[in-house]
Amino acid sequence: MMSDESRSESSNLASSEKKLEEAKKILASLILTRKHFSLYPEEHTICMNALDNLQRMTGMYLGRHGNLRFEIEKDRILSLGEVLISEPLQEGTLSFTLFRDGIRWLEFSEGIDTAELKTIISIINRYSILTDKSDSDIVTAFWESRLAHMKYEVADFSWADSQDTVVDPASDSENSGYRLLHNHMSHEWVSRAGIPIDQTALELTSDEILTVQSMIRHEEESSPTAYLDALFDSLLQYREQENFKLVITVAEEEYRSSISRKDMAGVLNILKGLQHVLGVCKADGIPKAVQDLEEFFFSLSRPQLLSLFKDVWHEIHPGTYEDVRRIFAFLRPEAIPVLCDLLQLSQSPQKQQLVLDAVIPLASQDMRSLEALLKKADEKLVHRLVQVFVAMKGDQPFKVLMSLMHHPTERVREEALKGIFQSDSSHIQDIFTLIDDKDKSVRRLVLKHMGQSRNQAAEKLLLNYLEHKMTKNTDSEHVIACFTALGQCGSIRSIPFLRRTMFEKVWLPTSSDATQKKGAIIALDKIGTKEARQVLDDAKRSLYPAVRQAMRKIYR
Repeated sequence: MMSDESRSESSNLASSEKKLEEAKKILASLILTRKHFSLYPEEHTICMNALDNLQRMTGMYLGRHGNLRFEIEKDRILSLGEVLISEPLQEGTLSFTLFRDGIRWLEFSEGIDTAELKTIISIINRYSILTDKSDSDIVTAFWESRLAHMKYEVADFSWADSQDTVVDPASDSENSGYRLLHNHMSHEWVSRAGIPIDQTALELTSDEILTVQSMIRHEEESSPTAYLDALFDSLLQYREQENFKLVITVAEEEYRSSISRKDMAGVLNILKGLQHVLGVCKADGIPKAVQDLEEFFFSLSRPQLLSLFKDVWHEIHPGTYEDVRRIFAFLRPEAIPVLCDLLQLSQSPQKQQLVLDAVIPLASQDMRSLEALLKKADEKLVHRLVQVFVAMKGDQPFKVLMSLMHHPTERVREEALKGIFQSDSSHIQDIFTLIDDKDKSVRRLVLKHMGQSRNQAAEKLLLNYLEHKMTKNTDSEHVIACFTALGQCGSIRSIPFLRRTMFEKVWLPTSSDATQKKGAIIALDKIGTKEARQVLDDAKRSLYPAVRQAMRKIYR
C-alpha cells in the first residue's frame, strides 16, 4: 500500500502540474489580450471580452493557489521554474520588452481587477518599442501607476551598487528605493551631458545602411495578418472556449480589413489558419469549437461578408487571382447570388472565368438558387450562366438548358443549344424534338448545329424526318434547311433517299415536290462524294423536265 508520505508527494506533484497548466493558460490569455489592445481601441468589445476572460482566469488561480509569479528572461517566461513560453529574441515580444527594461519577475496577488490588468497591458504596449521620443520606460510607468496587486523586481544595473530592487507600489519605503535607483540613472546621464559628441560616430556605414533598409523593407512587406498564426497556435495549445470565440471574432475583423485593403494573401492566410484549427478540433473531439468554426465558414457565403468583395472587385489585380480562386473554394452554394453579382461586375474574361470556376462546383452541390436567378436575371447574366450548366453533369442541368431554348433572347437560345451539343451528344434525340418547334429561330438553330459536322446520329434522324414525318404543308424554307443540314452532316448513306427524291414524282410535281427536289440537289452538292456527283450528273442529263428545271434553278 502507498504510504502517507508517498500519497502526499503524489498529491503535491499533481497540484504543481495543475498550477503550471493554469499559469500557461493565463500567460497565453495575457499575450492574446495584449495583441487585441495593440490592434483595436481599448474600449472595443474584443478588447473588453479578452480582458474579462484574463481577469476571470487570473482570479480563479489566485483564489485557489495564492500569488502568481512570472519569471522573465530575455527570450522566455517561466513560472515555478518551468518554461511557459519561448519567444524570438526581438523587439516587441513580451519577454524581451520586460527584460530590456530591467524587470526580472512580475507577481500578481489576489484582488487584482480588470482595471489593474488593463493598466499593465496598456503600459507594456506603450513601451514595447522604444523611440527617440520615448520619455519613460515600463518600470517608471509601473511605479507611477501604483498598482496595488502587482509586485515586480528591477535588475541591478551596472551603474548602481545596490542589489536588485523589489518594488511594491503599496510601500513608500520600497518606492523610495526605486526613486534612488531612478535618480542615480538620471544623475549618470546628466553628469555626461557636457562631453562633446563625435559627429562621425553617428554616421552609418554602408553595411549598416543596408541593414536598416532591409529592416524597413521587411516591416513594409510583412503581412498585417501574420500575427494570427501565433494566435492560432496558442489557441490549439490552450483550448479555452472563451479563447475560441475571441480568436474567431478577431479573425472575422481581420478578414474584413484584409478585403478592404485588397490583401487577398492575408484573407487566404486567415482561412487556411482557421481551417487547420477546425481540422484539429474535429480530430480531437471539441464539439463546441467545431460548431463555432463551422458557423464562421458558413458565414463566409452570406451577403454580409461576401458582399465586401463587391466594393473592391474592380481593383482586384490579376496577380491575386489565384489567391481569390482559393478563397472562393471555401464558399458554399448560398454564395451563388453574390458571386453572380461579381460576375456582372467583371469586365475582363479572366475575371468572369474566375467567378464561373467558383460557381460551377457550388451549383453542382445545389442549383436551386441558380435556377431561381435565371427566372429574373437579365440577358447578359443568363448568357454567361449557360457555361455553368454546360460544365455540370446530369439530367437537371440538361433540362435547364432545354428550357433556355425558349428564352426570349435569341443569343441565349443559341448559347444554350451550343451548350447542349458540347455537354453531351447523347442527347441529340431530345434536341431533335425541337425541329418542329413553333419558334422559327429555335428550328433554325437546331438545324444549324446538327449540320456543323459529319454525324451519323444526326444524319439518321434527318433522313427519318424527311422521309416519314415531314408533312406536305411544311414551310418550304424549313424543308430546304432540313435538306441543307442533311448534306452537311450526311454521307453516302443518304444517297439512295436523295436519288429517290430527285427522280420520283417527275410527272406533274406539286410545289412541295419541287421544293424537295431543290433540297435534294443542295444536299447532294454538300455531301460532295463521287456517288453524290454521279446523281447530280444524271439529273443534268435527265429526260424529265421537272428534274432539269430544278437543276437550272440551283446552278443558274
